Amino acid sequence: MRMILIREKITLVHGHQAFSTLCHEALMHARTMGYKVVFTNHSLYGFANVGSIHMNKVLQFTLADVSLAICVSHTSKENTVLRSGLPPEKVFVIPNAVDIAIFRLAPEKLSQDEIIIVVISRLVYPKGADLLVEVIPEVFRLFPNVHFIVGGDGPKRVRLEEMREKNSLQDRVEMLDLVGSLNKIPISVADFLLGLFARVVFVKAKL
Repeated sequence: MRMILIREKITLVHGHQAFSTLCHEALMHARTMGYKVVFTNHSLYGFANVGSIHMNKVLQFTLADVSLAICVSHTSKENTVLRSGLPPEKVFVIPNAVDIAIFRLAPEKLSQDEIIIVVISRLVYPKGADLLVEVIPEVFRLFPNVHFIVGGDGPKRVRLEEMREKNSLQDRVEMLDLVGSLNKIPISVADFLLGLFARVVFVKAKL
């Protein structure tokens, strides 16, 4: 690591993800050599289980002298500040970018009578799958003319399927297989495109 930093004439070291051993190693070596270091965190982690307790201690040690940290949402910032002990003023929020040019809207609506909501996500807790399970029945209670298309897979897929069956929404909540290329996912027919991240929801609406 030291030879790479010297040979490549590095001026700043930027590490990603709390569970990356290479990230921790690079940041610690860089600080001992006087380099400025930046850490970016993309996910949320807890405080109660053994893995989280251990990793939070490691994170506190690694980030004790970091120049600044970046998070992808304000929820992630709060989580990172609590876990690492960093001063909030050293943690900045830069949301994930979305290239909207690749999402082409259909020239005509698939249905004039339905509001189509498309969700494409890995179906896990950090991506907000539990929130989706809670929200969908409430959306149908308020707006019965909605149709959901959910693309993705993961351990929380079972909960979505159970919710769909419990509320008799098999015809209104369409579950697609594993997410493939964009041209296989009906993004263009969506009136709303939802992107979920734990307790943060991003909505792209067709105007």
